[in-house]
Amino acid sequence: MTFPKRSEQPMDLEAMVKASDHMGFSARRLLQEAPWVGTEATCGQVAQMFQDDPTLPAIVVLADKGARIPAGLADRNTFLLHFAQRYGRDLYTKRPVLHLGDRRPLLVSLEADLAEISDRISQEKPDALHRGFILVDETGAYAGIGLGIDVMRLTAERTAQALEQLRSTQRDLIQSEKMAALGGLVAGVAHEINTPLGVAVTAVTAFAQETQKFREAYQTGKLRRNDLEEYVQSAGEALGFVQGNITRAADLVQAFKQVAVDQTSDLPRQFDLGEYVGEVLRSLVPRLRRSPHWLDTYLPPGVQVYSAPGAIAQIITNLVMNALTHAFGPQQGVIAIRLSDGPHPDLLQLSISDDGCGIPAENLPHIFDPFFTTKRDEGGTGLGLHVVYNLVTQRLRGRIDVESTPGKGTRFQVTFPRQLPRE
Repeated sequence: MTFPKRSEQPMDLEAMVKASDHMGFSARRLLQEAPWVGTEATCGQVAQMFQDDPTLPAIVVLADKGARIPAGLADRNTFLLHFAQRYGRDLYTKRPVLHLGDRRPLLVSLEADLAEISDRISQEKPDALHRGFILVDETGAYAGIGLGIDVMRLTAERTAQALEQLRSTQRDLIQSEKMAALGGLVAGVAHEINTPLGVAVTAVTAFAQETQKFREAYQTGKLRRNDLEEYVQSAGEALGFVQGNITRAADLVQAFKQVAVDQTSDLPRQFDLGEYVGEVLRSLVPRLRRSPHWLDTYLPPGVQVYSAPGAIAQIITNLVMNALTHAFGPQQGVIAIRLSDGPHPDLLQLSISDDGCGIPAENLPHIFDPFFTTKRDEGGTGLGLHVVYNLVTQRLRGRIDVESTPGKGTRFQVTFPRQLPRE
């Protein structure tokens, strides 16, 4: 009986991978070459194939060679662990390969997204993280294999790319003074993402080290059952760490994504105002976390508006940042945000207040003037509240009022229509 050599596989894997670079983070990025055998192959023959090629991670078992229908997967470590046990060669040498192979391997479509692969591994086949899985084309035919370590590597790469895209967004937005507050917001989110990303990379690195130890134990003939159990346990822990922290990073990006898109395009649309303000405030959490101050909000659900979400996000961001910069000293302070009905059924009111030091009476008439600031020696430009005034009056077609008492705090109240004219 003869087996196809690795170079004789009925596909050009390198060409397929290059052609699929545009597919982003799909299973094609994980595609690896692996030889196959039929179900009639014996364990002894498969063991010999592994011994002949020390770099071979797995061998696929096909039920139908012509249609290349997968029937099982023999991964190197698990297969040889059992075959090399005492009496293992006597028991299994002449038995069919599936006696030691995985008869229910995870089958993954070439078009599957990275998130789908991770979910299926965690929910359906956790041991695929170290045993690997089979990639199939649209007809269900064997196309190649994927390895769990590559899933984690690609996950880290995807997160790093998202972080780079976020930083690129930052570079674009801070070109104008109007977007300066958003630029600081991006930096805060990017800083926040570094923590879960760092944990995920650490988990991947630790798992790679465990894999190296496992390989050395096998190659030196010192592999024990306890080593395998510890390896499987470490694989599960690594997957849990990576998935949990990548999910956390994705949530942070998602909370910021819509706010960033709205501020760059600023096209009117229909949305739930209370829910959207909540998203804006969540994107400010990294900045607030570095201060002793906290938010107190009242944002009733179901308040539908047709307005400019980018302008609203910019107004809230600038007013909250203005309070953090000017209102408080070293003591803890509270920023209260309230959404309520306006004096007319067609109007809404959004108030942002603080219990800080207040604004001196002589400065109050000038706070919306361009370039007026009391923090110029600390880098203030005096454009923050001027931008807010223009956005409220021109973009939202509303008005903004301010009340302040020195020593008792400041309150900004924005009144604007629920529906902008549909152009």
